[in-house]
Amino acid sequence: MILTMKKIYIILMGLLILCTTVNAQEKKDKIKVKLTGFVGAETYFDTRTNITARDGAILLYPAAPSYDTEGNDLNDKSSLFMTTIQSRLRATVSGFNVFGAKGIAAIEGDFVGTTNDKTGLFRLRHAFIKLDWEKDQLIAGKFWHPLFIPSAFPRVLHWGAGIPFGVLCRAPQLRYTHKMGNSSLSIAALSEMDFKSTGPNGSSVEYVQNSGVPELTLQFKTLLTDGLEFGATVGNKTLKPSLVNSKGVKTDETLNSFYFNTWLGLTAKKFKWNVQGIYGQNMYNFLTIGGYGVKNIKENGDYEYTNISTLNLTSDIFTTTGKVRYGFNAGYSKNLGASDDLAMVDGDFVGLYSRGSNIDNLYQFAPRIEFHSGRMIIGGEAIYTSAAYGETQVDATIDNAKSYNSTRLLLHIRYTF
Repeated sequence: MILTMKKIYIILMGLLILCTTVNAQEKKDKIKVKLTGFVGAETYFDTRTNITARDGAILLYPAAPSYDTEGNDLNDKSSLFMTTIQSRLRATVSGFNVFGAKGIAAIEGDFVGTTNDKTGLFRLRHAFIKLDWEKDQLIAGKFWHPLFIPSAFPRVLHWGAGIPFGVLCRAPQLRYTHKMGNSSLSIAALSEMDFKSTGPNGSSVEYVQNSGVPELTLQFKTLLTDGLEFGATVGNKTLKPSLVNSKGVKTDETLNSFYFNTWLGLTAKKFKWNVQGIYGQNMYNFLTIGGYGVKNIKENGDYEYTNISTLNLTSDIFTTTGKVRYGFNAGYSKNLGASDDLAMVDGDFVGLYSRGSNIDNLYQFAPRIEFHSGRMIIGGEAIYTSAAYGETQVDATIDNAKSYNSTRLLLHIRYTF
């Protein structure tokens, strides 16, 4: 096809108008890219072997005793190590307007890794787009799970935001929020990525993916008075632990798990105090104790599952002004057992997929002190943790529990940019 001079002229004019429009939009938007993050260095001293992750940097709870041939507890020993894997980098793009909303896009990573064998490697923490209208907001991408409350999580120095008492979880999601004065209501559909459920094949995203159903949450939060925030979250997730049953035949058995949290945050002139309660079924992917198990094998070979429930309580109070600041964090976690008795064959559980399945309760106290100078923080924290181990019963509760304790002393140095 031969283009006439008139057609060429029209095309060139159209391209000129398009380029002018794009250039005007870019000038109007004034796109900004901001690079932030921190370099963190930590030194740990533990009085007892702990259940940890990422070369010990992520503290969960003291290890149960492990005896040698002479009855000595091999886990009754101290250790010392250092790490910098929490160091973080974030790029935020702002200043653009799309669909009538103000937009932000952010990507963030650190060197914690996604599994123990990947410790020290760069991993994706957040990658999301946020669109803000006057009364509405949409978040798409990997972001904090709604059970993690950015305004109310424990501000401890050690990595993990106070797990396994408070939750720590990021997830791919679509989240819509409607703002109503000092209140907001949000609904989210989520999947799993780094923080995975567990099952017959170990920790994996396959169980939630195979279910074909997104995890769903509903959250409400409000300012009761100036400086006093209240909120609550409810959610449900669905897993399909197996694709074939005990006879090797296709199965469609799934497990639905419910969770709920509520929190209260008080912000005063010189201090902040956050308290939170969490009840949840099958909380494994949130890095708390709990999970699920097989409760029955049907005549056709299908497995039926039951949830193991957990109750978590946290309290964190800290000062917010001055060059020397103080804080105190406390947490409690209780194994509430299973909804139904677990199936057993020859004295063994048919399937038990749970973190801390032989733990009755956990508690922790962690005072801290921080010295601030510009963007630099040098802090110290003492973390006392107790775990009560015992015999797992058929209803997943624990009998004859005995407590084992550990203390972690932490030196934290961080420069933020």
